[in-house]
Amino acid sequence: PTSIVWAAGCGVLPSQLGYDANTRKYDKNRVELLRLLLASCCDPLFSPADEYNPLASRWLAVAVAADAPNAICLFYSLLNTILSYDPNGLGVPYSNTFASDTHIRLVELSA
Repeated sequence: PTSIVWAAGCGVLPSQLGYDANTRKYDKNRVELLRLLLASCCDPLFSPADEYNPLASRWLAVAVAADAPNAICLFYSLLNTILSYDPNGLGVPYSNTFASDTHIRLVELSA
């Protein structure tokens, strides 16, 4: 379902998206989703050393399963978010150091 992909680009045409691709309305939610995925896939970091088993992570097993229902959409979302980012923005170099933009955080977390 291309209607849940975050940005148009590779694998997804702008006409296939169910919304305006240039909107930044959901960037804050996307950042929180990526933080949640990162934290849940790093659950071995939060277990004691004597109980550590790198193959027992249920979150990682689900995330990398061959039949993960939205893995392709997440992949295209992350890829297209990174590729569509314009670091120059308004032409001011290092403008992201002066203003905190949620889209910049989204691109950083996507990479």
